[in-house]
Amino acid sequence: MLFCSAQNQNQEDLSGSETLYISKISPESIIEQSIKKLKQPISDEAKYEVRMKMADAYLKIKKPDFAKSTEMLFKAKEIAEKLDDTKLKAKIYGSIANQYSFLNFPDKIKPYLDLSKQQVDKLPNGYEKNFLTARLYIEYGNLEADKENFLVAKKDYQKALKFLGNIGNPNKKNIFQFRRAFYNMGVSYAYLKKNDSAEYFLNKALAIRDTENKEFKYFIYNTLAKVYIDKNENQRAIDSLETVLKEDAFKDNRLKADMYKKLIAAYKTLNDKEKYIEYSEKLLELEPDVKDNNMKAINTAVTIEQKSLVDKISDKEGHNQLLIIGCGFLILTGGISIFYINQKRKKEKLLYQNFISNLEKEEETSKRKEITQPEIEEKEKIPFSVPSSAETMILEKLEKFEASAKFTNQKLTVASLAVMFKTNPTYLSETIKKHKGKNFNNYLNELRINHICKQILERPEYLNYKISYLAEAAGFSSHSSFTTVFKNVTGISPSAFLREAEKKHQNI
Repeated sequence: MLFCSAQNQNQEDLSGSETLYISKISPESIIEQSIKKLKQPISDEAKYEVRMKMADAYLKIKKPDFAKSTEMLFKAKEIAEKLDDTKLKAKIYGSIANQYSFLNFPDKIKPYLDLSKQQVDKLPNGYEKNFLTARLYIEYGNLEADKENFLVAKKDYQKALKFLGNIGNPNKKNIFQFRRAFYNMGVSYAYLKKNDSAEYFLNKALAIRDTENKEFKYFIYNTLAKVYIDKNENQRAIDSLETVLKEDAFKDNRLKADMYKKLIAAYKTLNDKEKYIEYSEKLLELEPDVKDNNMKAINTAVTIEQKSLVDKISDKEGHNQLLIIGCGFLILTGGISIFYINQKRKKEKLLYQNFISNLEKEEETSKRKEITQPEIEEKEKIPFSVPSSAETMILEKLEKFEASAKFTNQKLTVASLAVMFKTNPTYLSETIKKHKGKNFNNYLNELRINHICKQILERPEYLNYKISYLAEAAGFSSHSSFTTVFKNVTGISPSAFLREAEKKHQNI
């Protein structure tokens, strides 16, 4: 899902400083002019403004450089902290949180949002406080949305709109935040399957004129396409997305990848194999570039934060000794972390290989298996016994059921399956327990997990789906229950399984 981060607006707006007339000056020219300006004797406040403009410009050049943009934000942070300016710190912490959000680095988002909130709370009541509080609620909402807590996210966006309402009518400086809040409300409703409400807020966002952030309309059209697909209006979704993809101004590879996923799903539903394959290939070609760009920016941010920690240690009394200890600590913790991650990955790889091997054996066994008349024991071990004729019939129907993928129905229960089999729930439950070695719920869950694992292994496009989508496709009603059951069945998490499966596909 793509909730609107402020990457889609000017970083100057994000920081609260005056916006440049970007449409009149190319981002390359802004960077060139800014580098020259930094060589001149200017105040720290002016340097802060220049760094923020550069952070924005690096996102708008022909091939966006997220690493450089991130570097500029951290340089602006150093200035704000040196000046100990409450307003500047409030803005830059929020900007860095937003950058981490855009780079899908959730562990770093909330700490910076909380730092920003501490500074915002110190500001006097008025425009600036309302504006920054609204922006914070949007970011907190995005954080909840990433965890798929859409109801909580929606409440945060509503609070953001309330604080924006305290400001008054939208103006050039805050118009994007109004548009952003409406858009994110629309996305929340879309994932809550309330398509009419989703369309209302998305169209409301689309109707707001914002000459500074023209590219934002692409995010709105992308989410409208999701709504159309959910309403089974697949051709309408395709038309919207392909119109955007043809525009020369559209250069956001991350968003483009998300659009490809929607087109793959739509063409699959329409049974257009040629287009389905075309967009699957485009997605596989694009994904490495998106991941590489994000990783470079994340590495830049982590490196700067580690350097900042070392610098702080070196400034204290007895700095030489502390510096050595601090650097040693960083190296030690870094080494331990890398060792731990490598060991964990090795274990996950082994569990993955064992699971695949077992899955293949089960499939081979099921091909050779014949239904045989169940033996009637001379001495019953339990007081209740299923009649042999009913037991044979149930086993035959279970074999067909396992091959049909009807087990992905989220509403399926032992009672409803018994109705389908024209038997009673007790007979069905006892037969499953006797011949499958597990109760009905465990039997059903294992079928679902094995099914989704086969889809991931056999169909490359599944590697790009969100875990929430995989959960739904497997027949689970929630992300958390799917993750728990998946780990119980396979031994590893869904994300680890996807990572190993992706390596296998790349080696083919």
